[in-house]
Amino acid sequence: MVVTLPQIEVFVLVLSRIAGIFLQAPVYNSRTFPALGKTALAIWISAVMLMVVPVKALPDSSFTFMIMIASELIIGFLIGFVCQILFTGIQAAGDLIDLQMGTSIANSLDPNTGSVSSMVGKLTFFIGTVTFLILNGHHMILAGVHQSFNAIPVGYLINISPNLTTQLIELVGVMLLIAVQLAVPALLMIFLSDFSFGIVSRVAPQVNVFMLGFQIKPSLGMLAILFSIPLIANHIGTLTNQMIQEIVKLFVTIR
Repeated sequence: MVVTLPQIEVFVLVLSRIAGIFLQAPVYNSRTFPALGKTALAIWISAVMLMVVPVKALPDSSFTFMIMIASELIIGFLIGFVCQILFTGIQAAGDLIDLQMGTSIANSLDPNTGSVSSMVGKLTFFIGTVTFLILNGHHMILAGVHQSFNAIPVGYLINISPNLTTQLIELVGVMLLIAVQLAVPALLMIFLSDFSFGIVSRVAPQVNVFMLGFQIKPSLGMLAILFSIPLIANHIGTLTNQMIQEIVKLFVTIR
């Protein structure tokens, strides 16, 4: 089989969009996933999709080819970013709980993201990741990428519009809403404990409620997280469907 120059150009463009996905999409962007494995998987996915993707136009010069590569990379990056920003709300919920538990000082390096995060934040992140994989969310991302080639053919130059900025800002608000919704049971329980300690400090001032809170609030927080696992799992299913809807909305905005 003879590979022609146009086929190589289309393959590079498809690979650029897939590479954008691997830079941002949850699970695929994990730093614990070896770089060599990511590269091999991205090339394999690109080779498979090369057979079915429509092509809008081929570059007529090296400069146009570089512009198309940048456009494809941005499209893949935005799709992955839409998925990741919703997924980040799960970890943000754990960070909120950790802050109220008084254990946020015990931060450590998270090898998945390369940033410092709290213990409960990493716990909720791992719970969310496992549930996401069980629900085949990683397959849904690949399905979204495949549909992106139908909605935005290879060679299409991305249109950066004010609507795109508005959608991304709205997604940040959705992320914060997700964090609050998932953290509410634990936050409510910790608030009731603080309220009880306030009453105790009024009735019996000799009781050191400050030190007592350090001993009780972490246990209450972990107990609330334990009972919230079904809620988190159910909410991630809703988030997965919302993720697909936001990706479709992104296609319309880019076009």
